[in-house]
Amino acid sequence: MQEYGPGIVGEVRFSRQDGGYYVELYDREENPIGKTGLWRTEANAKEAARRLAASLERE
Repeated sequence: MQEYGPGIVGEVRFSRQDGGYYVELYDREENPIGKTGLWRTEANAKEAARRLAASLERE
C-alpha cells in the first residue's frame, strides 16, 4: 500500500479483463473510500489516485 494523502492509502490493481490499472483508496481503518477509473499505465493510475485523494481531503 502507498500513501496518497493524510490518512489515505491505496493499492494499485490490474484488471486483466479490461486491460488496465486502477487504484483502490482506503482510510486509516482500511475501509474503502474511493476508486479511480481505468488507466492504461500504472503511473497514470497513481496520478489519478493522488488527485482523487486530494479531492477527498477537501470534503
